[in-house]
Amino acid sequence: MKKTIEAKYFDGQSSASRQITIVYNEIMNEFRLQTADGISFVWQLEDLQFEQYGSMLEIRNKNYSDAILKIDNKDFSEKFYASMSQSKRIDIHTRLLNLGFSKITAIAVCLLILIILAYFYVLPPIAEKSAAFLPESFDNEIGNVFMDAFLNENDIDTTKTKYLEQFAAELNLQNRKPLRFTVVKSKEVNAFALPNGQIVVFSAILKNMENSDELVALLGHEASHVNNRHSTKMLCRNLAGYMVVSLLFSDVNGVMAVLADNAQQLHSLSYSRGFEQEADEQGLKILMNNNVNPNGMVKLFERLEEESKISIPKIISSHPLTKERKENIQKIISKTVYKVNQNDKLNTIFEKIKH
Repeated sequence: MKKTIEAKYFDGQSSASRQITIVYNEIMNEFRLQTADGISFVWQLEDLQFEQYGSMLEIRNKNYSDAILKIDNKDFSEKFYASMSQSKRIDIHTRLLNLGFSKITAIAVCLLILIILAYFYVLPPIAEKSAAFLPESFDNEIGNVFMDAFLNENDIDTTKTKYLEQFAAELNLQNRKPLRFTVVKSKEVNAFALPNGQIVVFSAILKNMENSDELVALLGHEASHVNNRHSTKMLCRNLAGYMVVSLLFSDVNGVMAVLADNAQQLHSLSYSRGFEQEADEQGLKILMNNNVNPNGMVKLFERLEEESKISIPKIISSHPLTKERKENIQKIISKTVYKVNQNDKLNTIFEKIKH
């Protein structure tokens, strides 16, 4: 079946169009184009790309990229679209344009929802896993940068620091990298671990402890954060969203600014529930492996709970205490066989730290 129709032809050489007659052969799947001066040529359907705007068709031939054929005929436009669809020669852009405003809006809303869900639920865990590709030197560098600034702004208790180092030396903290310990003079009930292996303990939290078991629990918990690179994983997670947006807009300086800001907030990182549980459980294993009473961790939690009723110490925000965390530790202790040995040396050093 042949159809003859009038159209406008732009050859790409000049801005002016020429009126042209098209004979569309559906059987042969071809267009025969004929100009007013008798020149004719053939466009094969398989070589064509098109865009449809209502009744208007704009057709291009991949062999003549500059040439455009414009046909304004509703009946022909619909039949041509159907023929191209049957031949599976319609690109995604053209299909979307023909869906209609309501369907396009629905698709856009669905895509937006998927992007939001991916941003909050898919990107973070992927970012955490990406920490495995970062060398340990990254952990050390970013931890050192923070610690240098931190030491300039805080008063270090050198005597208690020396005793805390002695205390830690008596323990097997299952660390895979060297750990360093610092006691800071402060009224804040706080402690945190840096990715370079630095563990900082504030004097206020030491003051409120009653026995060495609680201090072992604290060091075991913080050492577990270092051992599992939790700080680096959380940094990757926090940076992921910023990096995606910044890189999309080619704002490399924005990425570096966010990285610097996060590095300055290492001491107040809020670990995920999974990381806190992992640090709790591995910290508990450290207590048991050192033959220290594991209930020291329960006592530490109770001590921090008491403090939180008086104020809101920073350790509560960076290490959120929940009823479930304490109950989880108590449940593990009740199901585990463990041995407790009295360690007079730990107790002696602990008393020196307290005073």
